[in-house]
Amino acid sequence: MSRLFPLALALLLAPAAAQAQQLIGRYYALLGPQDHVNSSGARLTDFGAILQQDRANYHRFGRAEAEDQFDPIFGNAQQRARIPSIWTLGPSASGIPAFVASGNTSYVYVEIYGFGSTPSYIVVHQGAG
Repeated sequence: MSRLFPLALALLLAPAAAQAQQLIGRYYALLGPQDHVNSSGARLTDFGAILQQDRANYHRFGRAEAEDQFDPIFGNAQQRARIPSIWTLGPSASGIPAFVASGNTSYVYVEIYGFGSTPSYIVVHQGAG
């Protein structure tokens, strides 16, 4: 009986774990020149930091590109601060981080997964093409 307990517990918890990872937001964004510079004026070369700055420019500073869309999560500075550690790439986006980190502009589509208003991870896709 004791060997069955861990299996039974895992089966009971599996649906809860799957539920926790829901699509909670999505947006398109143009990662342009203004997103390559942080609030102190320093040039950003880390892709996650550029994603974060894009959302700060949109929500905090009101410096959105015309192509940038609203997202329901990253208006909160604490959630925005998580972006550099929670991003991952979709299947068609493998070259985007190096391209953007080199100072180039790219259009991306971002899906935000998590539970409630707390993101667990974001998936970055090529925005056009």
